[in-house]
Amino acid sequence: MSAAGDCYEAAGNYMLGECMFNQGCGLILVHAEVTGQGPIEGVKYGHAFILDNGTVIDNSNGRSLTMSQEEYYKLGKIGSNVHQYSFRDFKKKVLETGHWGPWDLQTESGY
Repeated sequence: MSAAGDCYEAAGNYMLGECMFNQGCGLILVHAEVTGQGPIEGVKYGHAFILDNGTVIDNSNGRSLTMSQEEYYKLGKIGSNVHQYSFRDFKKKVLETGHWGPWDLQTESGY
């Protein structure tokens, strides 16, 4: 779990629920550095969400947010610090590390 929420666990659970019995699951788990808004404006931190064919699904902290990848990346000022995982890669990382992530993401702020 991140310092500010449950995004890694929420995204991982969504991926498991949707892909566990779906051989052709095309969902992508994303770990990315985003830039905060509102009270945390300008703070860069790690965040996890699901990418489904150009649509972002973010169920962290009790939300149920869906929006276009383009809009989500623009709002979060998501640049090149992005790691994407297929369901197969996701399962491998969870088994290797014993946690939801982040696995490969290093953020500017350390969060």
